[in-house]
Amino acid sequence: MVYFSNDNQLRPLGFVLSICLATLPTQADERVSYTDDIAPLLEKHCTACHGTDNSEASLKLDSIVGALRGGNSGEPTVVPGHSDRSYLIERVTTENTAQRMPPNSDRLNADEIALLRKWVGQTDDWKEAETLLGNKRIEHWSFQPLVRPAVPDRGTRSPIDGFIGARLATAGLENSEAASRRKKIRRLFLVMHGLPPTPERVFAFVNDSRPDAWERLVDEVLAGNQYGERWATFWLDLICFAETNGYETNRERPNAWHYRDWVIRAFNEDKPYNRFITEQLAGDALGEDIATGFLVAGPHDIVKGKDKQLGLIQRQDELDGIINTTGATFLGLSLGCARCHNHKFDPILQKDYYSLQAVFAGVTYANRPLPSSPDRTTQLAQLDEQIRIIRRDLPARVRNSQMRSVLLNDHTHVENFPQETARFVQFRIAECSEAEPCLDELEVFSGTKNVGLSSAGAQATSSGDFVHPLHKLKHVNDGKYGNAHSWIASTSANAWVQIELAKPAEINRVVWSRDRLGQYNDRLAIEYVIQVSNDGKHWKTVVDTAERADSSAEDRHESTLTKLSDEETAFAQRQLEDLQALIAQRRQLAQPENVWAGQFISPGPTHRLYRGDPMAPREQVKPGAVVALTNLSLPADAPEQTRRLAVAEWIADSNNPLTPRVMVNRIWQHNFGQGIVDTPSDFGTNGVAPTHPQLLDWLAVEFVESGWSIKHIQKLILTSDTWQQDSIPNPEAMTIDAGSRLLWRFPHRRLEAEAIRDSVLSVTGRLNFQAGGPGFSGFEVSLENVRHYFPKQSFAAEDWRRMIYMTKVRQERDSVFGTFDVPDCSQLVAKRSRSTTPMQAMGLLNSQFMMQQAQYLADRLAQESDDSAARIERAYELCFGRGPDEQELQLAAEVIDASSWKQFARAMLNANEFVFIP
Repeated sequence: MVYFSNDNQLRPLGFVLSICLATLPTQADERVSYTDDIAPLLEKHCTACHGTDNSEASLKLDSIVGALRGGNSGEPTVVPGHSDRSYLIERVTTENTAQRMPPNSDRLNADEIALLRKWVGQTDDWKEAETLLGNKRIEHWSFQPLVRPAVPDRGTRSPIDGFIGARLATAGLENSEAASRRKKIRRLFLVMHGLPPTPERVFAFVNDSRPDAWERLVDEVLAGNQYGERWATFWLDLICFAETNGYETNRERPNAWHYRDWVIRAFNEDKPYNRFITEQLAGDALGEDIATGFLVAGPHDIVKGKDKQLGLIQRQDELDGIINTTGATFLGLSLGCARCHNHKFDPILQKDYYSLQAVFAGVTYANRPLPSSPDRTTQLAQLDEQIRIIRRDLPARVRNSQMRSVLLNDHTHVENFPQETARFVQFRIAECSEAEPCLDELEVFSGTKNVGLSSAGAQATSSGDFVHPLHKLKHVNDGKYGNAHSWIASTSANAWVQIELAKPAEINRVVWSRDRLGQYNDRLAIEYVIQVSNDGKHWKTVVDTAERADSSAEDRHESTLTKLSDEETAFAQRQLEDLQALIAQRRQLAQPENVWAGQFISPGPTHRLYRGDPMAPREQVKPGAVVALTNLSLPADAPEQTRRLAVAEWIADSNNPLTPRVMVNRIWQHNFGQGIVDTPSDFGTNGVAPTHPQLLDWLAVEFVESGWSIKHIQKLILTSDTWQQDSIPNPEAMTIDAGSRLLWRFPHRRLEAEAIRDSVLSVTGRLNFQAGGPGFSGFEVSLENVRHYFPKQSFAAEDWRRMIYMTKVRQERDSVFGTFDVPDCSQLVAKRSRSTTPMQAMGLLNSQFMMQQAQYLADRLAQESDDSAARIERAYELCFGRGPDEQELQLAAEVIDASSWKQFARAMLNANEFVFIP
């Protein structure tokens, strides 16, 4: 018997032919009726398992819409017009009895299968169902277009107060009285900066009689550098940022801090949020290379085995991390739920997930060198000119022999020449220091632009290439430096490499290097010629190292300095020293700065995976997004960068209703402790409904129309009466709204770990305000292949920077403040929990860090006053932003008399009033 193979299942040829005959066109009067023909058939065989809300595999076959929606298998249950691609038909016709439906029962007969095939093939019957299903998928409130609601007329000056007041009225509640000035300024600094205001700043505000004193203070706080440090902490939580890889080895990422600093700058500069989004997804296309650190912020398993399936799963996990982070962070959607099957709650198909995977398929977890900044390029050009002048002025005999020793220690060589129009540039090597010559990069400059890059369309050819798996001709103009990205000629002499530009250009400089990372000095070209041409046939020499040498053979073999006068010798020696210093300076400046921001490769085809199994690929998918929300219309062969940019622009489009809703909700959340939507990264149908939907939409529209200004929304919130009201509980209101979700008062809450620690250092006078750059570590590290992190036992000034600059170690927490619900950076955290545990109390009371800081506070009080009462008052002002009352003053004096100033300071730093936002 002849068999036909499909999906590893063998089927009799006769069976296949019968199926083919069943799919032949039928007469118009033989159309199948769902009501008369299909519904009874499905009820007989299928709906017992697939006809209720708890249907097997979430597949309901009790309606046309249910059949079209499909289940969680990931396969398209019905593909209208294509019975051969429909999962329903496959499962009722398969010869595999373990897979065939219905289970534990006789298979459908030929007539029943033919009916199902005809029904699926009748495309007109499915159009209404597709419309109904499409509408059902996007009927959820968060997918609706944004329209600015009318502000309730409550006689308030702030739209926020109008919406809040109207909602309170429906619940029979009203706002609390305004908080005192002391309480408001302390709240403002703690929420916006994560630091308490100084007593001097409190005094100035309390006594500021100007009518716009509060607005001026808000502007001052929003303009402070500490603002970005505070709000970047929330963002880094959200995207699972850390400076180690995680998994079993948990190795360091020493260049990840660049992204942390970029986020801080973005918040401080109030970078428009739509630009903030696009730069993080496609910053390499927008001149913000550091920003793509967002894509590779999460965990990354560096241990790769030889097992193919394991490797494929690891890669799927990497891409899943990128997709999940992008969806949850910007859109408030759990895109990762569609990895194995269609999303059970939201309009996200499994095909959508893999279309997004095709968008990010070229992203790899790696460092990449930053392109030179304009300032850096200018500095390099200035150094090049100084080096050129010294080389020109050196006596010829010195240039010939002494320059060789200098060249052997130089890693980057710059050749300037009068401007030439050329399309071809050839580097011919006459002599090499040893073995075959090696180049890690050959750059051709037109002004400040390297037009010799392969990414700019330039092509490299050579006289012959050394056969080696590491060294390739393509590396000579790929824009990457170092021995691992180099080319080696096949011969030791008379070798050449040539760059053909994409089009003729005005060039005046060629830069070449053996190993710009400075690790290797061998295989260095010593004698060479650089020629240019327009047609590749007629060449002009623009650089010839032989012309720099003394033409006298006798001089070349004699001691260089013996025929110079003493004065000439001294001059030459000084010039050589200056030259070596300039070359060293240039080498350091030219060293590419690596950042953990990913590298991008050309992606291959992406396939939908059956149940997410990388060993079970199905049809190829094109790059795209969620089809229910957008159509990116990207071709299957779209360039890698183009894919990411397209998704970034869709997410950041002002017509995308999710993006502004999600972000203004996050801003609201960190101002009040809870968002208007209490599931800040899930705006889908499984998320929590907004408490104030009209306010959310009003803020979202305002956000977009303000130019996506985060600080604009911040100021609207901070200047509202809602934010400035007191936090004192009202027993009657508590019975109606114990969680203060309706905001009849300002919700009282504990500070996050970072703000507690930074506040301690602030009031003790030990806070180091050094901003940016590599962080400090809270751990001692064992430098084995598998890293082990042990909490530090002693702390010094370099450890007293703000906690955002503490190196984030995945799977580990600071021994004291990590107990205050700091994420371990293994998962995305949109909202930290606020637990109360004995370990927190023990850490604040007894840890070495806190004992040390308590002593520093006592020392500060002693330095600032000799009077005991004045010291106590100063301690209250530093810690609580107010002075003590008579009872507090007496109790403090008794504690000090019974113990010490250190114990008093320790008590102050452990008080609820110190660690809570008033």
